[in-house]
Amino acid sequence: MYRKDLLMRQFEEFSKFLALLLRLKNEGTPSEVSDLLSEGTLKYTGLTLMEIEELDNITFIDYLTDSKKISDEQLKMLADLLYEKGLNDLNLNRDNADNSSFIKANKLYQFINERATLPYSLDTHYKLEALKELLN
Repeated sequence: MYRKDLLMRQFEEFSKFLALLLRLKNEGTPSEVSDLLSEGTLKYTGLTLMEIEELDNITFIDYLTDSKKISDEQLKMLADLLYEKGLNDLNLNRDNADNSSFIKANKLYQFINERATLPYSLDTHYKLEALKELLN
C-alpha cells in the first residue's frame, strides 16, 4: 500500500511538472524549457541530462535498469522528458542530425510497452506514432 501511495504522489508531482513545462513552452523561451528539462531529469531519475545523452543509444536501457536500478515509472518519466527535449531542440533549430533524444525516447517507450510492468498507455502509443514520423 505504501508503494502505491508513493507512486501516486510521484505521478501527481510529475504531472504538475509537465503542466509547468507545457506552460513554459507556450509562454517562455526555449532556453528556459531546456533548463527545466535538465532540472526535471535530475529530480525524477537521479541522473543528469548530460549523463543520459552520453549513453550509447543501443545499450542505455540495460545500463539504466541494471546498473542504475531505474524503475519502470522513472523510465516512463525519462521517456517523456527526452521526447520533450527533442521537441525543444527542434524548436531551438539545433542541429539534431542524430536525433538522440528522440531515438532514446522511442526505445524507452517501446521497452515500456513490451516489458515494463506499467499499464498500457494511450499517451505512450501516440508518442510512439509521432516518433515514427519524426525519425523517418
